[in-house]
Amino acid sequence: MARSKKGRPHFAMITEEMIKSEAYKRLTNASRTAYLLLKAQCYRSDQIEVKLPYSQTQEYMHKHTFTRAIRELEDLGFIKISQRGGMFRKTNIYLLIDNWKKQ
Repeated sequence: MARSKKGRPHFAMITEEMIKSEAYKRLTNASRTAYLLLKAQCYRSDQIEVKLPYSQTQEYMHKHTFTRAIRELEDLGFIKISQRGGMFRKTNIYLLIDNWKKQ
């Protein structure tokens, strides 16, 4: 279980509305895992901006699989990339959004 900055466990909440949505049903398992990894970076319930280095995802999936999963999450309205690191050796910053409701 992930721990908060103060050492207490925290939870990554996924709503029933999201799970039952058509957009969620269209996600691949890799995309669902990637979304959970992003949600696990949230330390407050109202936090929508998260950083997740590719190096932390390699335990769960290959970096190319993670790239495809992120693209799918973005296309279906679950996330938006607000800062791209890439060539600048910075970590991507992701915004957790609710545009999946419009799918």
